[in-house]
Amino acid sequence: MANTKKNGATNKTQETGESAAGAQKNTIEDAVQAGAETFAKTYEQFYATAREQMDKAQKAAINNIDQLNDFSRETAEAVLISGNIVAKGFEIVGKEFTAYAEQTIEANIQAAQKLGAMKNQQEFMDLQAKLVKAAYDNFVAKSAKLQDLSVQVSNEAAQPLNERLNKAVETFAKPLAA
Repeated sequence: MANTKKNGATNKTQETGESAAGAQKNTIEDAVQAGAETFAKTYEQFYATAREQMDKAQKAAINNIDQLNDFSRETAEAVLISGNIVAKGFEIVGKEFTAYAEQTIEANIQAAQKLGAMKNQQEFMDLQAKLVKAAYDNFVAKSAKLQDLSVQVSNEAAQPLNERLNKAVETFAKPLAA
């Protein structure tokens, strides 16, 4: 009988251990299942958020490319306008310079004729001084006019480029500041 009691207690202990092991196994399986479900939900949320951010970034990049293309086209147009202004300016300056050269040649021919008609050396020297002063004054006046024209052409040619530079600062500095 003592043996039967001992076997019964052993069986009871074994059943209790198996029951505890089964419960512990169920607890572990439940925890693994809950962890897997939580991971799946978290991954789905992460994937949805990442996809949304990627879509936003892609749309922003496309908008920026379009904006950059438009800006580049407008800048090329400004460079073309500026180049046309410079070309016209060179034409105007060239015409002024040619007119000055022709005027100077005519004045020199007339001066030579007048100097050749002089009867004495004093008249010759007085006329020569007068002609040199007139030539110098004419040279200074024409040089100032050509300089003014050059500055005007430079300012007009720079205006479209300055406008593009201001637009670049306005367009591209705002996103950097934000």
